[in-house]
Amino acid sequence: MRVDLAYGQGYLPVEFPKGRTTVISPSHTPGLPNEREAVIRALENPIGAPSLHESIKRTDRVCISFSDITRATPNERIIPWLLEHLTHVPRENITLLNQLGTHRPNTRAELEKLLTPAVVANYRVLNH
Repeated sequence: MRVDLAYGQGYLPVEFPKGRTTVISPSHTPGLPNEREAVIRALENPIGAPSLHESIKRTDRVCISFSDITRATPNERIIPWLLEHLTHVPRENITLLNQLGTHRPNTRAELEKLLTPAVVANYRVLNH
């Protein structure tokens, strides 16, 4: 039985024994009608805690960790929304930390794809 495994930007065909292989396909859930609104609402109304805006003072230093280029997290949307929410904190007090694990550091072009060119140009962004 041939199975196409996701690999890099494409697929890697692999043969498995018929009758001994089960392929579990992902289920697809429709996206939120307004992602930005949902993220901001969650930041303003966390469960059992004060809002992020209330919890972080202007003088605090903030480190925002984000997943690297190997993960399908929509950082290019989430991170700018989060930074807009934290405009009371000076940019020089904010560091964005790329969670690499055992992966290689991401290039500047990859970081710009992950976070947007404006975020990379205006904030301290580090590969961990």
